[in-house]
Amino acid sequence: MDLSKILSVLPRQIISSEEILRSFNKEFNQMPILSSGSKNFDKVLEGGFKKGLPYLIFGPNRTGKTQLCHQLCVQAYKLFMEEGLKYNILYIDTENTFRPERLTELCEAKGIDSNEALKSINVSNIISNSAFLLVLEKIEKLVENIPNNLLIIDSINNHYRSEQGDPEKPYNKVKNDFIEILTRINLLTKNFNCFTITTAQVTPNFLDNAIIQDLPVGNLFINHFFSEFLYLSHKEDNKNFVHLINSLVMPEKRILYKITAEGIEDYRL
Repeated sequence: MDLSKILSVLPRQIISSEEILRSFNKEFNQMPILSSGSKNFDKVLEGGFKKGLPYLIFGPNRTGKTQLCHQLCVQAYKLFMEEGLKYNILYIDTENTFRPERLTELCEAKGIDSNEALKSINVSNIISNSAFLLVLEKIEKLVENIPNNLLIIDSINNHYRSEQGDPEKPYNKVKNDFIEILTRINLLTKNFNCFTITTAQVTPNFLDNAIIQDLPVGNLFINHFFSEFLYLSHKEDNKNFVHLINSLVMPEKRILYKITAEGIEDYRL
């Protein structure tokens, strides 16, 4: 039976699922793209990181999560400067792992003035989730009139993990603060069309023969607020894999990369 008759509306008022999908794909393909600086990473992401999509990068230690955060700051600075755009580069550091000297190395490898690049990055060192929430409030005011914003968070669940074990902090308070952080990051990303890339600490996945051997700490909550998940894993001989999983808009992919003095690079056999 004709759907328009069932709904008692005109045929032109019915939008088919195929039309919605075509419209979404067209809009998705026209989104501004931030390259990771690695062709393999960009292949997994079908070109690079997109505005308005919150990305979560998780994996064990020494898989390059913080390296990628530094590298994306350089890539964003390069993109915004070349295009002559107004921008913010905002780096929330909960682990005290932001290293100006490392960013200088990455800039020099790409022929970029490191002093100017460092001046362009607003770094916030976060000592608790309460401080995290205050910084997010300030960021809302910073980005509201600027059309191009990169928000890096390394890592999103560090203080949630530590505060869970603090006997002086009620679990409901710790949980609610974490959920509020996730909510505000999601709204910042969507409302102001930000590039948002966050990292997460992990805990082992105890399922037998699991392909994804690690899960983000607080995944029960995190899973509701992110649409794009990148799992980083490490093999021998500096072989690392980036694995796109659970994406709302892209097919699952897994590709090799390596970590060098010049950052995250393609692994060539």
